[in-house]
Amino acid sequence: MQTWAIIAQKGGQSKTTLATGFAVEAAREGAAVVILDADDRQGSALYWSERRALEDVTVKDSSVAGLPLHVTRGRASGKLDLIIIDTPANSKDIAMLAAEQADFVIIPVAPRGLDVHSVLQTVKQVQQAGTPFAVILTQVPHQGGEGEEARAGFAAKGIGLFDSRLHFRKDYYRATPIGQTAAELEPDGKAAAELRAAYDEAKRLSGYTTKLISEVA
Repeated sequence: MQTWAIIAQKGGQSKTTLATGFAVEAAREGAAVVILDADDRQGSALYWSERRALEDVTVKDSSVAGLPLHVTRGRASGKLDLIIIDTPANSKDIAMLAAEQADFVIIPVAPRGLDVHSVLQTVKQVQQAGTPFAVILTQVPHQGGEGEEARAGFAAKGIGLFDSRLHFRKDYYRATPIGQTAAELEPDGKAAAELRAAYDEAKRLSGYTTKLISEVA
């Protein structure tokens, strides 16, 4: 059982896209998954859950005070395989708390100047917590060199990066309002392939192993 925290201090970095996308992929593999929505301002994961037709992923509202208790109870229950914490923007306290509760932290960032600058502060926080982490580039433009420039900049600072990246694709934004993920909306699309690749890489980087579906039956 593992806990992943998805953290970015700036809004609009695709945190909920990753949280819901990874949760659904894990559930497809037979895992029992819960998303803790710690964003009391937007509650994007809860919004997604309310519109979802399937009941394969549980989403719970979690305040900053309740986050450690939710994680502790989830670990102790023996009924969960993966907890994913979806954090709000502009909340250093929740970001630090989530990092401390997690086994692995995923830091999404769009390759834009201010976004990259803000994520460096997030990296420092996670490093202070001592939790393994990696940065993933999201909303990467299809043209131009922003993605490679951002990658080179992080590498120069010794910051670990996903090889996978999420480009700016409409399937990500079309899926959330109807309670789906890009991989469900267009299973053969490019966004679906990116999301699955990122999930597989998150498993590898974190050392998470999904139990066999036969073990669930």
